[in-house]
Amino acid sequence: MVDKALRAASAQQEDVVREVFRAAGLMWQCARHRCRFDNPMSAQLCVRCGRQRDGRRVDDVLPASADPEDFEALREALIEYFENSGKQAPDAVTFHLNFENEWTSYATTLQYGARQEAHSFDAEVAMALDDLGPAEEPGEELRVTLPR
Repeated sequence: MVDKALRAASAQQEDVVREVFRAAGLMWQCARHRCRFDNPMSAQLCVRCGRQRDGRRVDDVLPASADPEDFEALREALIEYFENSGKQAPDAVTFHLNFENEWTSYATTLQYGARQEAHSFDAEVAMALDDLGPAEEPGEELRVTLPR
């Protein structure tokens, strides 16, 4: 609906349409001063610059159910994975839940700034992920940032 309305708007109407959609909670605008891109509500990170809604660089999202030491062990497993694989390490890795509220090592999201790609990990990362245990609530998020 948002895309259709923006395509139908004239150049003069577009700013007003964007303001209305942001006010209605159908879009959010990146707070990074040099970006200010309007994003769909479904986007967790800015589609243009890859930053969070508040304009800051992507950071960790630690679910309440996860032990901080297990979380750091997962980060170390990810660092080792990318060092050994020869694949460029992303800014962050987002893990998703399956239907049993378990974190999966497949169909994860690698975030390289604004670019995202799906990825599946090996058994070492899967074991570190299993140590976190299942999520307490459906919809919990798990994102691990990696050093540059």
